Amino acid sequence: MKIGFSKSDITPPVGTPLGGYAGYRPCGTAHDPLHCKAVVLEQAGERYALVALDLLCADEALYLRLADAVADLGITKERLIVSAIHSHAAPQGVIPGEGALASVNCNDYEYTPEFRAYMDHVISQAQAACRAAAQNLEPFQVRTGKGPTPPVGSERHTGDVPGGDLTVIQCRTESGKLLTISNFPCHPTVLGPDNTLPSADFTAGIEGLLGSDMAVFLNGAAGDISTRFTRREPTFAECARMAGIAAEHILASLRDVPFVQPEPLRGIHATVTLKPRPIEPLDTAQAALAARTAQWEAAQAAGADATELRLLKTYVEGAWVNLEFAKTMAGIRQLDLPVTLFRFAGLEFVTIPGELFSTLQPEGLSVIAYTNGYFRYICPEEAYAANLYEAMAAIVARGEGEQLIRQIQNLRTTMK
Repeated sequence: MKIGFSKSDITPPVGTPLGGYAGYRPCGTAHDPLHCKAVVLEQAGERYALVALDLLCADEALYLRLADAVADLGITKERLIVSAIHSHAAPQGVIPGEGALASVNCNDYEYTPEFRAYMDHVISQAQAACRAAAQNLEPFQVRTGKGPTPPVGSERHTGDVPGGDLTVIQCRTESGKLLTISNFPCHPTVLGPDNTLPSADFTAGIEGLLGSDMAVFLNGAAGDISTRFTRREPTFAECARMAGIAAEHILASLRDVPFVQPEPLRGIHATVTLKPRPIEPLDTAQAALAARTAQWEAAQAAGADATELRLLKTYVEGAWVNLEFAKTMAGIRQLDLPVTLFRFAGLEFVTIPGELFSTLQPEGLSVIAYTNGYFRYICPEEAYAANLYEAMAAIVARGEGEQLIRQIQNLRTTMK
């Protein structure tokens, strides 16, 4: 088995809209460069690629376009993983006008020809990184680490200790180059909606602290984990502090672990079909938003307490999301989610094309979220019962998060 890795620059031009927060935010000059990081494995004459993008998400159209771009390297879409770190200080990885969910994921603002050109640039740079990685394949040894999720994030509603795990893979090539891949769940949201400088948020500083030639961050089941309660302030200095915490835990997980020869890579790629949320007629959704807004405004005028107002505002937000879905999802009858399960270096992973809640993480599997598509939040039933924002913003129906995990576990038995 051989490995190669490379990275390219995908920093957006000034004026490119940033994603992650409501409203239009054209960016200024980048605080730190955004990257595409590519890892290529070759085993028994077949090639596999992992592409990590410093973007908010990677929709299915981007994944399929990149699969076409690297096909001449012998990398099929079934052996390609395209993942986004989910920084809210980066552009969305959504190609306007392409894919079944383009209208759903592009409804925050109109995409300009300049944005389309930027996404073409991202694909070109990702192709170049894969090509460079494939041209520098070497035999390698590997070591792995496991531990609790680094305390850069917490449960985003309560501040409780987050679920999930830290999983680390470090490869050392025959020529002595080091690649470190870390996987843990956390929304990279130290920087708030007032920031307009492109950045990989707290993940930007991790690479320089690990002593590796390249470090890749793969976000986990972070749907319910963020920096909301753990960040001290929304600054770049705080991003650096968080990077230090993450790097410390990554290095600690590898301490005294020897390098060994890699086990053969095994995996399975499949499509899981889920039901979309029920969609109301447009006029019904408009009337519901008007009613919820009037109820909230009346409570404000009557001097209602903060708890009641917050609850009523949540209902307004939910009605607004419901109206957006009435506009964009009326023709969607099923959701086809691409997932990949694989075993590498003694560890098992599953890719999820969306924001999985950590409480749904399959036992024994490390989740690589925001991968090969973006189907928004994938929540447990209790999130719907509690009217959490994530459930209101979900496009999968109630109970389909649990259904996804059941199907993944069934696929896992076939891989074994």
